[in-house]
Amino acid sequence: MNNRKLRLPEIIDILTHQSISSQEDLSKQLAIRGHVITQATLSRDLKLLKANKVSDEDGCYRYVIGDTELYAHEHARTKSSYGSARHTYVLSLSMTGNLVVIKTRNGYASGLAYDIDTLESDLVLGTIPGADTVFVAMREGTPRADVFNLFSSFLPSPIMNKARPSFMND
Repeated sequence: MNNRKLRLPEIIDILTHQSISSQEDLSKQLAIRGHVITQATLSRDLKLLKANKVSDEDGCYRYVIGDTELYAHEHARTKSSYGSARHTYVLSLSMTGNLVVIKTRNGYASGLAYDIDTLESDLVLGTIPGADTVFVAMREGTPRADVFNLFSSFLPSPIMNKARPSFMND
């Protein structure tokens, strides 16, 4: 059973409900579920799912999945409908100068930075992700209201409502 459409939800389920620290461990769990695949295929699947290895509270490393809601809607998403997938793991957002700082749950910053980069917005110069923070460099002179509207198109409304004061200082 080597069908990616059947395998990806299994990977999401395993990584969501188990602490998996290596591709070898994940491969064994997939084999138990009837998915025998090569390491290269598993690597491609993890990249597609935006899986990252993160340190947990015990100092051990484990895989976490990026925005699985985004994966679920990937086939239906276009740049114009990007807002249909919300980044529910975002904790806060603020702006200072031409820098937007976004805090996420541990391990999710890289996937979020990737998604911001794929927007291909003329407002965004680039992103720098850490484990739980994304720095977004905005084009000099961009009105804060425009930056706010850009991020409002794909970040959760409660987060954007809390962040609103930091974007209203033009």
